[in-house]
Amino acid sequence: MLIGGLVLLAAAALISSCAGIRRGQGAQGRWDVAAWTANAAGAASLVIAGALAVSGRPQGFDLGGLAGFGPAALRVDALSGLFLIVSFGVAVPALVAAAAPANRHRPRLPAAIAVALIAVAIVITSDNLFVLLFGWELLTAAFYLIAGYDRGLPGRARGSIITVVFGKASGAALLMGALLLAAHTHTFAFIAGGLDPLSAAGQTSYALLLFGFGIKVGLVPAHIWMPRGYFAAPGPARAVIAGSAVNVGFYGMWRTLNIFGAPPVWLVCVVLIVGGVTAILGIAHAAVNPDLATLISWSSVENAGLITAGFGVALVGAAASEPKLVAAGLVAGTAQVMAHAMGKTLMFVSASTIEHATATTELDRLGGIARRLPWAGAGLVIGSLTLAGLPLTAGFASEWFTLESLMQQFRVTSLAMQLSTAATGALIALTIGIAGVTFVRVVALTAFGPARIDEPQLNPAAARVDRQWPYRLGVSVLVVSCLAAAALAPLQVGLIARGLRPIVGDQAAGANAEPWVLQPVFAKFSALSPTWLWIVLPAMAALIAAFATAFAGRNPFRARAVTPWSSASPGVDRGVGYTSSGYANPVRNVLANVLLTRTALLEVEDEPADPEVAARRYTYRIDVIDVVEQYFYRPLTRGVLVISRTAKRLQSGRLDAYMAYMLIAVLAVLAVVIATS
Repeated sequence: MLIGGLVLLAAAALISSCAGIRRGQGAQGRWDVAAWTANAAGAASLVIAGALAVSGRPQGFDLGGLAGFGPAALRVDALSGLFLIVSFGVAVPALVAAAAPANRHRPRLPAAIAVALIAVAIVITSDNLFVLLFGWELLTAAFYLIAGYDRGLPGRARGSIITVVFGKASGAALLMGALLLAAHTHTFAFIAGGLDPLSAAGQTSYALLLFGFGIKVGLVPAHIWMPRGYFAAPGPARAVIAGSAVNVGFYGMWRTLNIFGAPPVWLVCVVLIVGGVTAILGIAHAAVNPDLATLISWSSVENAGLITAGFGVALVGAAASEPKLVAAGLVAGTAQVMAHAMGKTLMFVSASTIEHATATTELDRLGGIARRLPWAGAGLVIGSLTLAGLPLTAGFASEWFTLESLMQQFRVTSLAMQLSTAATGALIALTIGIAGVTFVRVVALTAFGPARIDEPQLNPAAARVDRQWPYRLGVSVLVVSCLAAAALAPLQVGLIARGLRPIVGDQAAGANAEPWVLQPVFAKFSALSPTWLWIVLPAMAALIAAFATAFAGRNPFRARAVTPWSSASPGVDRGVGYTSSGYANPVRNVLANVLLTRTALLEVEDEPADPEVAARRYTYRIDVIDVVEQYFYRPLTRGVLVISRTAKRLQSGRLDAYMAYMLIAVLAVLAVVIATS
């Protein structure tokens, strides 16, 4: 199944590439159908391969010796099988939705997506660092092709460049960590027990590998590529990048813990704090962003922080020799990976249709989407509720697991790890609260809100995708997944426990307490039953509705229509209601220090109809700035430019000067070699 999936994805890339050189609309459509179908079939095959491995039937393909780089193979054990299920399980419905006829006219896009999925499969299944790096660089190239697909549109070219820059930075960090590891193990095989993680070389390699994987998932300070890269990518590809491809970073972090074991305390504290800061920074920008696609992208930064916080708890357990704490953190992190993959894929699939049909993603221009595009609106609502972590969705149990795992700091004796866990727990709790406010804005004002004055008209041709069966099938599968993961949460936790066996053995199975009841691995600490919530909450709603109907004395569903009050100020257009910007204003002011909120009252001069009458209007402008970009990347960029301008002076054009440079370089290398020998 593993090889079959890779072959089908390669066939999709070949078919899509051939489609780009064909002529004729009919031929193009047929080739696109074949490419999207092969992509979906390949992803489904990899899901089956992962399921077989998790159930105890591992898959594998031997690659030989790789000319001195050590033995190499593509192998699917329980951990890699779990991540194959997650990554390609959400890719299948996203690819099916992208195959809707109204989505097909994008030449070569299926090829770029197929390359990305091949790279994801290689990274997840490789047991050799050289092969892993090959897959990592292939994924960076695929991200560049996807982000630069619409490079003629504003912001796309810059988004593709920043995506590839951070992709290469992550690859460089992984390469240095891999070389340091290989220098001590004398092989590129990614296996446990080769290097002491508490030695200087071990700590450096451990940190470099986690840093490289962290760049890919969007951790601070490397998060700035994610909003720009996601925004630059075409709609159907955003879902695949955010829901599937980024998971390779989390898999790499999990696998690094499996290989190295207990980390140094300083690295544990750094991972925890970085996770908490990433979460609060991501949700702060998502809460105030006026663009739907960018809001969802910033939410990915937030979720990266939530997942990393759970992983940080696992590192705490490893450093403190507490296997149950390792299991608690990994269960929380993996459950959040699954909730994020399902919810984010669903939101990007829905947002893609909304953008295609309305030609805008400005929240203040979108209203009543659930009435105008019912299937895209339903996906937007369920995806928002999942990412907000509300009950009856997959995000509720995963965020509960994360908070419960962070409350276990009393089980370790290190004061540094206790303080870091407590600080991260406070940041994560604040993040979850703001996430609810953020996605209420999307649901209440965008999905169900009133029509806007300058609301764009639907493009009939583009809006047809909402009525086509491939799109409806893909959205339905994702919606059911987000809800079923909550209703059947013990089964989900059982799947996670089987996938984590290579790291924690059977410890993760302790997350399932009594039938249909969950606990944070540690018994008698706390308990939750998302399944019973699915029974109790609807039953309570039905009981209240029946009571109101029986004793209201009149029709309880009758609505009294009145003219809404909009403002006491003259000149305010009625019927507009709360805008997205107005709803986000409290968060924008409360978190002004995080967002660097800047406000200005600007005068707008109009040309008056009567020259003797002066016409003046004022507009209120609000801007937010990424604090990391403002105080880290901009000074760094200025420094790099100064150094490059200075270095250009060395290019004198004189051969004797260049020979002198070479002599100095050779002497410097010799001095370093002699000093370190």
